[in-house]
Amino acid sequence: MENICDMNNKVKVAVLDTGIDKEHDYLKDNLVGGIAFECMHDYIFISDKFDDEDGHGTACASIIKKEYEDVELFVIKILRKDGITNIKVLEEALRYLLDTNIRLINLSLSVIGVESVKGLFEVCYELFRKGKIIVCSLANDFDLSYPAMFNNVIGVRGFTLDGDDSFWYNKKYDVQCVMDSNSYISCDINNSYRLPPKCNSYLSAKLTGKIAKILSEKPGITISDLNDKLESLATRNHWNSCDFDECSRIVNFKLDLYDKENALLMKVADVVRDCLDIEDNNEKLFKGSLFNKEIGLVYDNCFNLLKKLEHRFDIKFNYMDISKYDLVSIYTLTELVERYKNL
Repeated sequence: MENICDMNNKVKVAVLDTGIDKEHDYLKDNLVGGIAFECMHDYIFISDKFDDEDGHGTACASIIKKEYEDVELFVIKILRKDGITNIKVLEEALRYLLDTNIRLINLSLSVIGVESVKGLFEVCYELFRKGKIIVCSLANDFDLSYPAMFNNVIGVRGFTLDGDDSFWYNKKYDVQCVMDSNSYISCDINNSYRLPPKCNSYLSAKLTGKIAKILSEKPGITISDLNDKLESLATRNHWNSCDFDECSRIVNFKLDLYDKENALLMKVADVVRDCLDIEDNNEKLFKGSLFNKEIGLVYDNCFNLLKKLEHRFDIKFNYMDISKYDLVSIYTLTELVERYKNL
């Protein structure tokens, strides 16, 4: 079994997911290795084919790197292109990590609807006993999923909080962490980018990146002290289910930021019309969200719009710093372009 050694306090993260785009410009220098586990005919096979065919793993890896630039990524492909795996594959991949020096493990996945998770709990417990840190997303729209709910795993879910970088944390809760759910552009396969939808998977990756940064500063930190550190960094340590009934932050469309005579606003509007095939007389472009069916901006075409804006204004965006809130209206989009034009 391969032994992944720590050198110069480098922080390695095991990313168990759909694989990774090995040649992505943003990620290739952080990739230190990988492996794949696959179940066929009730047998588990191991290979070195950990290329990402879906994009989920690539996105999660990029979110981890955004939080800690110098992270070293060891990728374990366990999810198929459809995002599904066998629980035994997950258990075997986790068992593989028992005998490596990789301490931090990201699981942007969940197990629901199975009769028993005893074997999964046991391997997570063995990892915990060895001082390894498992961060796992709660299933979207579920109150219970595994291994996020295990007491030896840090569970993560999303909600709209007061700020993009804020999070709640309580080490005693079943799901210890609530991260702000605003989406940022992340890496996609084929050396591309996309805006991912709101999803707990990406928030697990975000917390993993934050923990990687802490480990880089305090490589010998215990799990107990890590929990205390995360509680100290959190904006809130106590909450209940009622706190999820009302969002604490309202999207600002910045409708008064520019008037209709502003030249830059109108040039940006022309690019949006061209990209989304909108008629020139469609005034709804100036009255609210671009993310509605009459305008046509969706998660999958945001990157194409950004590329067209780059070409039109001769600018270069730092894609990973762009959130959905930057794209939500023609006014926030114009503000984004203006910010980069002034660099």
